[in-house]
Amino acid sequence: MADSLDSFYNVMQQMEQAGSAFLTEDFEAPGFCLELKYCRHDFIADVNRLLLGYDIEQKNAVTSRFGFVLEKSPQWLTFRGYPSVRNLKEDDIKDVSEVYDCVKRFTLENEISVENNPLLSHYLNVIAGVFPEFYTIIGKIQHHTHSYSVDVHTLKVLQGIMLNRLYRNLSFEDRHVLQAAVLMHDFTKKEGEIDKSHPECSSKDAAVILSRFDISESLKKRICLIIRHHDWSERYNRGITAASEFAEILKNGNDFLMLYIMAEADLKAVKRGGAFYEKYGSALHRGYEEINTLINMLISAA
Repeated sequence: MADSLDSFYNVMQQMEQAGSAFLTEDFEAPGFCLELKYCRHDFIADVNRLLLGYDIEQKNAVTSRFGFVLEKSPQWLTFRGYPSVRNLKEDDIKDVSEVYDCVKRFTLENEISVENNPLLSHYLNVIAGVFPEFYTIIGKIQHHTHSYSVDVHTLKVLQGIMLNRLYRNLSFEDRHVLQAAVLMHDFTKKEGEIDKSHPECSSKDAAVILSRFDISESLKKRICLIIRHHDWSERYNRGITAASEFAEILKNGNDFLMLYIMAEADLKAVKRGGAFYEKYGSALHRGYEEINTLINMLISAA
């Protein structure tokens, strides 16, 4: 039977309420972080220790059975993919049962906690229960341009869209699309380095992740579209993609409005104090005006 997104969207509805434990949390507070009972660093170290003496091909042959591979980032050992024991049978893992135990502990027996905010801790554990892939970005370090790890950045973007007055005018379906897109938009971002490929890669991975849920193909495509183009402002401002091309791709429904809401929150969640938004916010708004004008022209001409 397909999994359900109901609990995810139910908790999103609680989180977006004015005065909620999520909207009032200060993610910029010094030292703020998400604590994991079995953290990313320990998981990587344990798996690597268990495979000590294996060459890289042998290590990958083992870990790929569980949906991930160990790899070196510019500064440290990391991993790519989504550890999982889903659909594995005893015969699949009997020779690597200790690795299986680590993956099970990381994905099925883990727990998120936020200091002095038990309700937010509850919300995040519900999210991770539906999307265990969320565990993979907790404590994942970004390129030094960013002030936050991927998980905290993601929560800041989610908080930012929910606080945007334009978000309040979206339909429930549009909100659901945007919520899921924000959660997964940086899932594939490489640790500790600039990664321009992550919007496309995260979109592709989101399509696979969403395939286990009982949702319509059109809804899945919309979520993936938002993820794929969440860097539209940068590509527009650098002349990589023309305004007319974006208008054609994003002319349906509120897709571009949702991307505008997301892009603003994304920029504000790069540097502490919103410094990145102060630098690039005006260009974001110019891009929105030009592309939105073109979209309206296309709609009028249809």
